[in-house]
Parts: sequence; C-alpha cells; structure tokens
Amino acid sequence: MDARGYQVLTAAAPAEALHAYAREREEAGDGLLVREGAAGQVELAARAPAGAGAIDPYAVLPAARAALLPDAVTTALTRDFGGDAPLLFDAAETTAAAPEDGPYRDATYTALAAEPETLVTLVVALGDAHVEVHDASQTIATTPFSGRYAHFNPERDGDDAIARHREELASALDAGERLALSAGDVVLLAGGTVHRAPEGPTLVAHACPARVKPGWFAYRPERARYASIDGGRAWIASQHYDLVDAIEPENAPAPEAIEQVEEALRQHDRDLATDPSPSPTPTPDPAAGPRRAGGLVDSVRGMLGRRGRR
Repeated sequence: MDARGYQVLTAAAPAEALHAYAREREEAGDGLLVREGAAGQVELAARAPAGAGAIDPYAVLPAARAALLPDAVTTALTRDFGGDAPLLFDAAETTAAAPEDGPYRDATYTALAAEPETLVTLVVALGDAHVEVHDASQTIATTPFSGRYAHFNPERDGDDAIARHREELASALDAGERLALSAGDVVLLAGGTVHRAPEGPTLVAHACPARVKPGWFAYRPERARYASIDGGRAWIASQHYDLVDAIEPENAPAPEAIEQVEEALRQHDRDLATDPSPSPTPTPDPAAGPRRAGGLVDSVRGMLGRRGRR
C-alpha cells in the first residue's frame, strides 16, 4: 500500500466474472444469505426485504471468488503482506456493508486477532460506483479503545469511546477525494484509511495475511477454518457458511486426495463431531495444485448456523 493508504487496480476484476455474478446470485436463491444494512440480521434471501445485500457470496458463487480474488488483487496483497498469501474472511454487497453514514475506518469495526495494521479492505465495483477516501488518513492517531484496541466493541468500550473516536477523526481529516469507479475496478484500502461508504453496486470485503486470524475466529470456532483457492494462491473463510473443503492448510493434500478429504469432512459433520481448530499459520503447499472446480459451490450447509447454532 502506498503512502496514500489506498491503491486503485483498474479493470482488475474480470468482466466475465461480473457478468456471471448477477446470474449466479439469482440462481443461488435461498442458498445465499443476505442482510439489510451492516447492523441487520443475517437471513435467507426469501425472508429478507428487497434490496438486502448478499453476505460472503464468495462461499457459494464462483463468480464472486473470481471478482474478489483475481490475479491482480492477490498479487498486490501478497506483496503488501510480505509474501504471505491473502486470507479473504468476509464480504458484503454495498447495501449490507457500511457501518456508518459518515467517514470511518474499517479497522474500527473489523477486528483481527493480531497485527491489526495488516487489515485491508477491498472495494470491487460491479458497475459504475464512487467511493470517497481521505489521503494518508491511516496515519491519523486516535485514542485506542479501552486503552489498547484498534477496534471498537460496544459492550467493552461504551458509547463515549466511539463518540470520542469520531471526533478525533473529524478534527484531523482533510477534504476527501471522490474516486469514480467503473465495473471491474478494485480499490484496496489500508484498514486504517478513512473513507465513506461506497455508492453504487460494489462488493466490500476484508482480507489479511494468511498467518493472521480474523477476530471472529474466537467466537465462531466451528467455522474457524480455511479453504484454499488455486493451491494456496489465496485462502478464504466465512463465519456464515460451512465449507466442507476447508482443510488444515499446512497439511493440504495433493489433488488426488481432495475427494477423500471432502468425504471425510462430510462424515465428520454427519457424526455431529466438533470441527478441528485451524492451524495458526496456514502454509500453502506448492505441490497441491489447483482446487477442483465447483468444490466450494457444492459444500455449503447450515445457512442459518450449523445445527441451529448462531
């Protein structure tokens, strides 16, 4: 990431993926979870108001993975992460994504278990869109929450803490720059870069180095697992979907063993056993080769929480 705290990758998301995304989203029906606003309830599409935004569509739709993790994006993130492959751990459409109406930092609302400075926000334009960013705003110092945290927790920190945080940002911000995006453009923002919610059709996602755990791993341990994209070019996880082909990354099997691994995990789930914890540092296996097409699409279960848990 350059000193501005963001970079724009023009036409990084393949046009064919963007065209396929709308079709796959419609075909997914209630296989896809949606939410109305960042504070809304995650629910099945059929039960949600019209216009609710898709949640973690990459767990279900190949086109979403292709749009969010094209080569240009994973190459840039791997470079920024010091050679570590990126872990994509959440995403939402514009109408489900923005936590505030005014300027904000994603790092305020999206926690990592360690190295909070490695958080990156991805904004993928699905059509004509705009996002207002504040150059170099990732350098603005604000009071840590509860004396030590980069992210806000309402129960832990209280209303006064977030009010003070907003005031500290507002007093230090210069005028923002409004970026005009065309379909396929991708903006990468450092987690501390201040911006406004995107306008127009976008996917907003969060990534970190694969060595770092997202904060939600602590309270969704049954989902705290990784799935490989193209033999470790990138990794994905989702707190909202079960992925059968999520594996222990440093033990990633060769391609001929993938089918056995997936069947073993299906049996594991049928037996109501507890999911294994993820390894602390996923390490791609160069010999693993590309993943089988469609593996993730066929592996989503428990749309409202595994075996009724939330």
